[in-house]
Amino acid sequence: MAAEEPAGQPTGQPTETEALALWCSRLAALREQARVTGVSERLERDAARVREGGSAQRAVRKWLQGQAGSAAPDTPQRSWSQAPGSGAAMVGFPGSPRTPSAGAGRYGCPSGRCARTAGRDAQGHVPLCHAYGAAMRPLAAPADSA
Repeated sequence: MAAEEPAGQPTGQPTETEALALWCSRLAALREQARVTGVSERLERDAARVREGGSAQRAVRKWLQGQAGSAAPDTPQRSWSQAPGSGAAMVGFPGSPRTPSAGAGRYGCPSGRCARTAGRDAQGHVPLCHAYGAAMRPLAAPADSA
């Protein structure tokens, strides 16, 4: 049994690494929901515990009950632009198609604690790790096997 999993943990629960990736991907939406419902201080205390090495599994169980498997960790919670092709596409406006920049690619956890990866958003912004409040770090491109 892994040291990070408490004895008697039900099967189907995410590992600590998976829980941290899920926590990171959902934290922005949780913060908005906590602000509306008046529990921001409680959420921020738990977010600080996770940042300091506390259990992400515990935070996921507490704050994402019934939601943990509802969507993939990379599923965006909201978008500031329309989907491509859903309106007038003019250069420089939200929703317009964008040529991949030199910085396009995959990004990973800035602390190296979880396996979450993400790409830039439609506007070209580097993805954020909401668990640590930092930009995700670029991952090395996979080497071509020739």
